[in-house]
Formats: sequence, C-alpha cells, structure tokens
Amino acid sequence: MKTIGSARRLVRSAGLGVLRHLPRTRLLVRKAYWARQGRSYQRLAANVEVDERLVFFESFGGRSLSCSPCAIYLAMLGQERFVGYRFVWSFKGAEKTAEMRSAEALADPRVSVVQRGSEEYFRALAAAKVLVLNTRLPEYVTPKPEQVFVQCWHGTPLKRLGYDVEIETTNALNTTSELADRFGMDAAKWTYLLSPSPYTSQHLADAFGLPKERRAEVILEEGYPRNDEIALAAADPTQARRAQVRKLLGIPGGKRALLYAPTWRDDSYQAGVGYTFDYLIDFDLLRRELGEEWVVLFRPHYYIANHFDFTAYEGFVIDVSAWNNVNDLYIAADALVTDYSSVMFDYAILRRPIMLFVPDYETYANDIRGFYFDLAEIPGPHCRETAELVRTLKDPEGYWARYGEAYDAYVQRFCPKDDGHAAERVIDRIWG
Repeated sequence: MKTIGSARRLVRSAGLGVLRHLPRTRLLVRKAYWARQGRSYQRLAANVEVDERLVFFESFGGRSLSCSPCAIYLAMLGQERFVGYRFVWSFKGAEKTAEMRSAEALADPRVSVVQRGSEEYFRALAAAKVLVLNTRLPEYVTPKPEQVFVQCWHGTPLKRLGYDVEIETTNALNTTSELADRFGMDAAKWTYLLSPSPYTSQHLADAFGLPKERRAEVILEEGYPRNDEIALAAADPTQARRAQVRKLLGIPGGKRALLYAPTWRDDSYQAGVGYTFDYLIDFDLLRRELGEEWVVLFRPHYYIANHFDFTAYEGFVIDVSAWNNVNDLYIAADALVTDYSSVMFDYAILRRPIMLFVPDYETYANDIRGFYFDLAEIPGPHCRETAELVRTLKDPEGYWARYGEAYDAYVQRFCPKDDGHAAERVIDRIWG
C-alpha cells in the first residue's frame, strides 16, 4: 500500500469537492474505495505476523504526540515489564514524521516512527498486538482476531455524536447518517473503550452504536489517561509545573492568564479551506478592561482553518494554536472561556473558573448538532457578549459564591475517575 503522491492528492481534493454535492454518488465511490483498500490491506496483513510485544500508537489521526495514547505510552516506558516491548508511533505527512523522529519523547531505542498512509504504517497496523488510538481506525482496516484495539477517544461528549445526532446536516463530506455509520464501523472493531465516568460510558457507547451486550466487557471506566498530568499538577503544593509552563509560554510574572478555546462549527466548512470560525470574543474590550491584569491564551480547535492575526494585540494575546500539549495550557491558565468544546470537562479537574461564550447558542443547539444535556448544568456564566465575561473576571469571589456548589457536583459527575492514576489502571486492565 503506497502513500498518496502530491499529484494524486490534488486530483483527490478536486474530486472530493465535486462529491460533496452528490451524496449518493459519494457513498458509492467511498464504499468502492474502502472495498479496494480493504482487499489490499488484507493481502498485506496476511503476510505479517502479530508481534505480542509490539504496540501501535496514534493521536488525532497522526497530527500530534498527545492525549491518552501519549499518556499510556509514557507510562509504559517507565514500567519494568515493558522493557522488551517495541512501540510504533504514526504521524501524518512526511514533514511531521521527520520532525517527530527527532522528538525527545520518542528517543527511546524501542520506539520507531512511521508516516501515516505509508506501507510501513500498514505493516505496523498489521503487526502490533495492541493498537492505541484516540480517533477512528481507517474504515478499510480491520484488526485481526488476535489483536487488541483500544479506543481512547478524545473527550467527554457535550455535543451529540454519531447515532445520537438528530439534526440532519452535511458535515464537510458526510451527512449525519453517513457519519453515524462510520462511528458504528469503528465500534465493531473495539476491544476496549476508555471512559472517565458513567455519563461518558453511556453516551459514547450509544453514539457509536456499541451493542448493549458488549458494553460490560468493552468499556474500561478508569478515567482518561490524558488527564493524569492535570490532576497531578493540581495536587502539587509547589505548583512547579505551572510555573515552568507559564515561563515557557511567556506569561508575564504577576499577570493572570485566560485560556480562550473555541471549537468548530459543522456548518462552516469551505471547500479548499476547511472549517472557518466567526464568533471571536471582543479582544479590544478585553484589553481595555483587563489588560493590566490578564493575558489571553488563544487555542482554537485544530479543525479551524482561519488565519488569526494578533499583531495588534502583542503582549496581550498569546497565540498557542500550535502548542502540542493542551494540558500545559490548562495548567498555566487561571480561567477558561470556551463555547461547546469538551475542554470544559478536562479543565474542571483544576477547579478554576469556567465561562461559556455562546452567541450562537440557539443555532448550534437547534440547527447544527444539539446537546446531551442543558448547558445550564455547566457552572459559570453563559455569555452572549464579551462584557459579561469581563464582569465575571473582575469578580472572582462572586464566581465561587454563585457557582461553587454546582461546580463540585459537575466534577463528580463528569470526571470522578480523573485522579492522576488512570494510565496505570488502564495498563493493568489491558496487559494484566
């Protein structure tokens, strides 16, 4: 199986632009492609033996060394029982793959790096005893019966997913029903699904169409390994990690940091561009009212393709879009502003203020995706205008007086297992 060349990528991009408007044709083309690729993969896999001591890792489709796959990998490196193991990491694109081959975290001699989509990549998929990913496997790759597929996923669901989406829309190259079917294809391959809470267990299982009779054996409700470092940093009385990260980010001493982390909108896709975002907070107002005390860390979802120029806000807005480890940003920040992103659940482990900026709430709830529960259950103000954020940030004591009790209940509901030791428990469950 070969990596797609640049010329083929251009042809493919143009073809996808046409197919976006022809759903029936798109589905036929896609199924034919999956069938052809599936046969090719099966031929390759049939000649590759499964290595009991080989583990395959991938995070966000090869975009980064991060999330729960990375947390599990790092924990395994430190355990004596994995001394004789080998690890493979997959990264997307030749440039990223080359960059990661020299990354310090991958310097262990047991580790190799492959480019996603290359023949090396498919051979690693076929050879690894355990596959650890936080997004879906390619539709045409089916693990062998003796392989173990660990689906880590990458967040606690607020927005409806997969089979739970009730609003019929077109998401880039998928209708709602097409995307749901792709979720179901992935669930059929799972050996394990990681979860931090009963809430997440139920909704991820429902969204992916995991049959009820399989749930007890598949779901590992041990916490999200990716959140271990957040919990441990929060519990550290010296706050050494926080001080280190703030220095690396360039946050001036004595100033507080506001992490602004908006997510993408399913209906804002532009062919040839990607997902665009049009709901920014008013940085002029924030700087005018809070610039003496605060800086803003700006971290949009990686799907968002806009170019944001913060030259005019130098010294006040720090663009951290490319920062690899989002946990660093949580640990550094004194408060969070988001909209519909699952960052609101991970950040709650730190027990610091959370605020929502949701000027398009009705549209998102009724016409785009919908939610699993009423946003009123999320502790903190739900703001339509930046001025409301300013008022909250100027009155931190008022925040806790108003939302403190609800915040405790929120943490207990959504992250009761995120205690800093999830990776250890998950490893014990998988490897015994």
